[in-house]
Amino acid sequence: MKSIEVKQIIVVTDGKSNMGGNPVTAAAEASKYNIVVNAIGIIGDREDEEHLNEIVQISKAGGGTWESTLVSNLGCTLLAVTQKTINKTIHTIVGNQLKEIIGGSVEDIPPEKRSKVIQYMEQLGEEAEIKCCILMDCSGSMSNKMSTARQSIIELINSLQARAGRSKVAVIAFPGERGEFVKIFQPFTEDIKEIKSRILELKAGGITPTAAAINKAVELIEGKDQDEIEQIIINSEPLLKKSMI
Repeated sequence: MKSIEVKQIIVVTDGKSNMGGNPVTAAAEASKYNIVVNAIGIIGDREDEEHLNEIVQISKAGGGTWESTLVSNLGCTLLAVTQKTINKTIHTIVGNQLKEIIGGSVEDIPPEKRSKVIQYMEQLGEEAEIKCCILMDCSGSMSNKMSTARQSIIELINSLQARAGRSKVAVIAFPGERGEFVKIFQPFTEDIKEIKSRILELKAGGITPTAAAINKAVELIEGKDQDEIEQIIINSEPLLKKSMI
């Protein structure tokens, strides 16, 4: 069976981007490289409409899904959006193949044969290779949420290790340190001990440069030149208008 690689970015943030370009445009650029951009909005007692609207727009531009969640449920939400990405990728690939073969979809296959195709899709999903880059908001507003956020990343990695397919995880913090927009806390690895030891270094404080984090994730996944990505973002028209909010 041919292996399938699922490339995804998961943006985790509790607030609207306020520096470093348009994250919606950055997500659209990531999508051009077949990288799915998911977005998770951490909410408190009151929902911020601007924050959630940006989350929705990022996920749409990046071809992914979005969720809003309490920080206490972040671990489950990270796993849920990852599984959705895997399923969506498999359904798209198999769906395209079926169009070429029978000119239709799974629903057009006779019931007695349909179960075999569905079983095949499930097996593909279980054995697919995952390259998951988690972008963790480390702005000042995350101060009282960081401990739970760190544990949520570890929960996701533990769950991914139970799969048959290989799973590589990277973690990028935004903002970074000493005035930098981003910092790669953990390059892609399958070593859960390494991630656990590094993830404890995540600390909160500063602004929310979401676009810069997405740009860095694309660079990490694809090896694309960072300057070229940033110029695309800077020169692009904003996709979020005041009339939309």
